[in-house]
Amino acid sequence: MKVSYFETGRYVSPPDLPREWPVPAGSYNPETGAEAYRGMVERVRFVEELGFDWVSVSEHHYSPRILTPSPIVSAAYLAARVDKIKIAMLGPIVPVSNPIRIAEEVAMLDTMAPGRIVVGLLRGTTNEYLSYDLNPKESRERTDEGMELILKAWTEPQPFGWQGRYFQYRTVSVWPRPHLSRTRRPMPSAPARKPANLPRAIGSASASPTGHSS
Repeated sequence: MKVSYFETGRYVSPPDLPREWPVPAGSYNPETGAEAYRGMVERVRFVEELGFDWVSVSEHHYSPRILTPSPIVSAAYLAARVDKIKIAMLGPIVPVSNPIRIAEEVAMLDTMAPGRIVVGLLRGTTNEYLSYDLNPKESRERTDEGMELILKAWTEPQPFGWQGRYFQYRTVSVWPRPHLSRTRRPMPSAPARKPANLPRAIGSASASPTGHSS
């Protein structure tokens, strides 16, 4: 049996903090935010000592409830401060991101912390698309194309061009590259009743540079 801990980087909200989304940025307190990240490290060190197999961090925007808009930054921050526990990223959210940037930064993480990074690239939810002013109806196609491009960037030995519907690149040649022996292809995703609300992952349960299944 494997045991995981989900870390939110939760911001301790004052009682009068607005509950709507998005939460007004003027309500943010810098010291409370810094304490949220210090607490994140303390909790992850604690669960590492308890013998947990991995810690998960996710991507959410415009809210103090999960104060991790960048799972790659969260994973790098934690990887530098804990020694053994694996770090699973529930993100980045592909349709709102630059796929080549994802490929490069995940490869960096895999090189800096070999064997400790598990990646779950997601489709995300409607509020994430609204954060970046994208059409939710395009989310599935954007995710499919972005994931295909990321996997090709990790595995193609020669520079290549990409002229897709949503992403166009004259030349792609990613450095560094992830450990290819640990890269897995994505599994098919289940059909969605409401396409804009179904996450799609290639990660701990389907494909990752580290290739560790949950």
